[in-house]
Order: sequence, then C-alpha cells, then structure tokens
Amino acid sequence: MNALTFSALALAAVLLLAALRVPLAFSLGIVGAGGIALIKGTNTLLYVVGSAPFEVLNNYSLSVLPMFVLMGALAVRTGLAADLVQFANGFIGHRPGGLAMAGVIACAGFGAVSGSNLATLSTMSKITVPEMLRRGYSPRLAAGTLASASTLDILIPPSIPMVIYATMTESSIGRMLAGGIVPGIILTVIFIIAIRIWVHYNPSIAPISLEPEPFAARIKLLRGIWGVIAVFTVMMVGMYAGYFSPTEAAGVGAFGILVVGCIDRRMSWPEFVASVREAVHVSAIIFLILIGIEMFHFLMDSFGLERELSATLKQTDLPPWAIMSVIIVGLILLGCVMDATSILFITTPLLYPIVIALGYDGIWFGVIMVMLIQLGLIHPPFGLNVFIMSTLIKDVKVSDAFWGCVPFVIADILLIAACLALPQIILWLPNQMFQ
Repeated sequence: MNALTFSALALAAVLLLAALRVPLAFSLGIVGAGGIALIKGTNTLLYVVGSAPFEVLNNYSLSVLPMFVLMGALAVRTGLAADLVQFANGFIGHRPGGLAMAGVIACAGFGAVSGSNLATLSTMSKITVPEMLRRGYSPRLAAGTLASASTLDILIPPSIPMVIYATMTESSIGRMLAGGIVPGIILTVIFIIAIRIWVHYNPSIAPISLEPEPFAARIKLLRGIWGVIAVFTVMMVGMYAGYFSPTEAAGVGAFGILVVGCIDRRMSWPEFVASVREAVHVSAIIFLILIGIEMFHFLMDSFGLERELSATLKQTDLPPWAIMSVIIVGLILLGCVMDATSILFITTPLLYPIVIALGYDGIWFGVIMVMLIQLGLIHPPFGLNVFIMSTLIKDVKVSDAFWGCVPFVIADILLIAACLALPQIILWLPNQMFQ
C-alpha cells in the first residue's frame, strides 16, 4: 500500500475511535503510537512517546494559549460582556431588530478579549436571549443570532483556533491573528445587514420596544467598555509597533483585563482563582490534544505522505482552484458529522502540505479553515453552538435555533466565497503589519 492509503486508514481509525467517544487526544495518540510501533518498531515508539510531550511543552509560542484562555475567563468574571450589551443596546436597541444587532456587536466586542467561542456563547446568550424573548422577539431570531454571532470570537483575535493552526503549521501567530481582523469586521457588518433584511420583510419577529437613549446617556455608556477598547488597542498597537511579540501580547492582554477588573472593583480573589483554575483546565486539554497530534504527525511523516502528495499533485491535470474547491467542500461535509475543533486538529497536518504545494498562502488558508469551522458550528446536523444554545436557554427549541441560523450560514458562505476570490481581504492587514 502507498502512503495515501496508509494515511487514509490511520485517519479512519482516528475517526472511528472518536465516534466511540474516545477523547480526541487519546484517539490521535493511540493511532499514532500503534502505527509507529508497527512501522518503526518499539525503540522508535519509545523515542516518540518521550519526545512528543517535550516538543509541545517546550514550544515558547504555545505559551500564548493559556494567556488567551485566562484573558477570556477574566473578561467573563469582570462583567465586560454585560457592559458591551448595554452599550450596543443604547445605540441601536431602539431600531427594528436592534436588540439582535446589539447582540452581534456585543459578541464581536467580547471576541476582542476572549479567544473561546464557548465562553462567548454561554455568557452572551444568558444575557441577551432571555431579554429578546421577553420583549417579544421570535425565538428563531434570538437563538439564531446569538448562536451565530458567538462564532465571531474565533475569527476576531485573540483566537485560540488560529493560534493552534499557526503552531501546528509553524506559521507566524501574529500574521495569523491579523488575518482574521478584516474578515471579522466584514462578517459582523454582514450579520447586522442580514438581521435588518430579515426584520424588514417580517417585522413581527422583532417588535420595537425600546425608547431611543439620549445622546448624553449614550456617551456615558462608553465608560463601561473602556477596558475592552483599551486592552484590544494596546495589544494590536503593541504588536504592530514591535513593542512586543504576539506571545507577549497575550500576557499583556490578560494582565490588562485583570487591571480593568481591579479598577472597576469587579475582581475578587475567589473570582481570580476560579479564572486561573479554568485557564489551567482548558489549556491542559489543548496541550494533551497537541501531544496526540505530534504523535499522529510523526506517523504521517513515517508514511512519506508529504512527498507522495507533492508527487501526486505534480502529475494531476486538475488546476489548483479545482483541488482547493474539493478541499473546501470536503471540510464543509466533515462539518456535518464532526465537531469543528476535531476537524481543525485532524485535517490540518494532512491539508497544509497540499495547500502549500498548490502555491496558496498558508495564512490565507488558515483563516479560510477558521471560517469553515465557524460554519460547522451552526449548520446541521451537528451544529454544536445550536445544541449548546438550546441547553442554556430552555425556551428555545433546537429546530428554531437551526432555522434561525440560516441567514447567518448564507452570510458565512458569501464571505468565504469573497475571500476565495479576493485573498487580499485576508492578507492585506498581515502584509501591512508584518513586512
């Protein structure tokens, strides 16, 4: 059997173990270790088992992950999410669909200080969805908006999936994070436009129930979000000006949120300890998965997968855009049956060499992958965000949440198509910031 066949069997074994509910880290590690033992022998297996954890934990760039997780945990406990919702409601809450639009803006703002989609979804949905339902908003609009808008968190930096992709592919974390900013802003605007169009043709789903806030009151609301603006600005300007690296920016961001919480007297010692504990727990899970990935990647290298893929691509008559189209369709189909994080961990080592061999930019493809992950979080049948939403908000049915996500799925697809046609949407800012 050739390398492609061996690799396909190894991937199928990982998927089978994952389907049997074996944790992803152990699925990857078991297949990697078993394959290495069969192909290379016990001595090589012992070497890989010893070196894989060291390679992952000794990677300085990966220290960005615990800091980003900690920053998100601190942001939740300092009440920044509620301040963002109040600010957005004060400016557009009185317009048709204004509460839903405010939810989108608040999720995008919270994404600037949190790298976890789950943190954004669980925090924002509890604040905004019950309020929308209480004011007569359709459950479809309320649930669909928040399930979809919370995915902005993984596109707008700091983004944990982007850091993981950059680490796995040995790409620049700074360029990767910068690549998500413009698409993130565009998608936020498209989501707001989608809500406005939806409400225009069906006004009954979003009755106007708020009075416009006076101008002075709106300006006062800015005080509540000064911390988010300050921390995000310091991180971005610091990286752009070269004062600190992306890894150091994560530490600056976490410290900044802690300072904001202390100044506003919202951060108690128990809350700080709980935030640190959460960051350690989540980071440990991610590092275990990365160790499994390291072992699985060694197995792929043992097959000679990259060499065979390069040779196969040179012999094929298909143009690069056609192969890329197949990859994207395949990722969308995987999103129908697998959770988004597993797709990222499993497919990146296989797809990245192909994309580079085709002549595409690795940063561009990484952002495209993240947008496809966004899509997988809200489209059926898996739609992790949809199921979490229905669990958090008992008044929302899963079917209503899925229907409510349809306009936002369309918006995601439109942006992905635009980025495929115009790569500079993604690459312009990284090229400006990191020359």
